[in-house]
Amino acid sequence: MGRVIVMDLSRHNTLMVGHDRYFVLRSEGRSLLVHDHCPHRGGPLSLARRTPDERRLICPWHGTRVGIAAVCRTCLPMVRSGDEAVVVLPDDDGAPVSVIRREILANLPPDGPDGAPCAADAVRSEEAAGR
Repeated sequence: MGRVIVMDLSRHNTLMVGHDRYFVLRSEGRSLLVHDHCPHRGGPLSLARRTPDERRLICPWHGTRVGIAAVCRTCLPMVRSGDEAVVVLPDDDGAPVSVIRREILANLPPDGPDGAPCAADAVRSEEAAGR
């Protein structure tokens, strides 16, 4: 039987189970806990950008387009109530578990049609640079 983990989504968006990382992906108004692993070569999907149609993630390592529907089919079971999420881990192998907060680029608006970051991203970048 698996372990049950409670996450405070206002403080955490990433779950580490041993060496496996999962992140909270927002898709179609739902929050899903998905494996942070591109099926092509293992790139971090949490750093991916959405395609303009918002149906795929573009892997930051090789540009592979991964369907969000396919990623969601492999998500961990999670029940959300407000900011609290209860997650069921598949195996109880004793792997250490931790929850952390990371920047999840996959939850930002998609890039523009030409692949360039959207205007809001440019403003955020300038603010971060102190301009």
